[in-house]
Amino acid sequence: MNFIDTHCHLLLKQFDEDRQEIMKKVNEELDLLIEIGINVETSKNVVDFVKNKEKIFGTVGIHPTESEGLKETDLDEIKELSRKPKIVAIGEIGLDFHWETNKQDQYKSLDTQLDIAKEVGLPVVFHIRDAYDEAYNFLQKKGLSEYKGVVHCFSSDWEKAQKFLDLGLYIGFDGPITYPKNNKLREVVEKTPVERILPETDSPFLPPVPFRGKRNKPTYVKYIYEKISEIKGIDIETLKEIIKSNVEKLFFNKV
Repeated sequence: MNFIDTHCHLLLKQFDEDRQEIMKKVNEELDLLIEIGINVETSKNVVDFVKNKEKIFGTVGIHPTESEGLKETDLDEIKELSRKPKIVAIGEIGLDFHWETNKQDQYKSLDTQLDIAKEVGLPVVFHIRDAYDEAYNFLQKKGLSEYKGVVHCFSSDWEKAQKFLDLGLYIGFDGPITYPKNNKLREVVEKTPVERILPETDSPFLPPVPFRGKRNKPTYVKYIYEKISEIKGIDIETLKEIIKSNVEKLFFNKV
C-alpha cells in the first residue's frame, strides 16, 4: 500500500514547468491524491483535471481570502461544479483573519458553502487561520451536516483541536509537524485519535523537513506519515491502513 495526500494544489503555477513529471511520481508513489479548489476558476480546472486520472480526486470551493465581493452566480457555479464526477468535498472554505479581507464576506461565503455541502451531501475541507475561536463558534451555532469535514493544515493547540474533534471533524497535518521547534503541534498529533488524522502536503507550500525553503510536492507526504508514525508509536504500514480507512469514511462515505 502506498501513501495518500489529502490536500494539494498541483494546478498552481509553481508546477507549470514539470507537472507531468510530478504526476508520474504521484502515480508511482501515491495511492490517491486530492486536488483542492480555491475559487471558481480553479474549481473548474479541478473538475477538468480529475476527469481521466484514476488516482486523483478533487474539491471545489471558494477560499476565505477569495470571498470578497462574491456574486450569487459564483456560489451557484460552485454548487453546479460540486455535482461533477470525482468531486469529493466542498473546499477549501473557512475563515482567514491573517490577511486584511472583509470578514463579513468571509462569513457569508462560508455560510452559503456549508449549505451547499449539506444540499449536495459532501464533506467540507476547512481552511482556518488566525480565526480558530471564531470558526468554532460559527460552526457550533450553524451545525454541520452528517458528512462532516477536516480542519486542513491545523496550526493551533490541543485545546482548540479538541473542540473541532468534538464537532466530529478530522484534523489535517502538514509539513509543520516536522519542524524542530513545533512541539505544540506535535502534542496535538500525539493527543488526536489516529482515526481522526489526515496527512496532507498543501503542495507547493509548507514543505516538510528536510525540504524547508524548497517547493513542496505531493510525494513528500511520506515524511508526514513518518512523523505521525514516530509520534503515535504506530508502524508505518498499520498507519497507511488507518489513513486509507479515514479517507474512505470522510471523502467516500464508506463505513
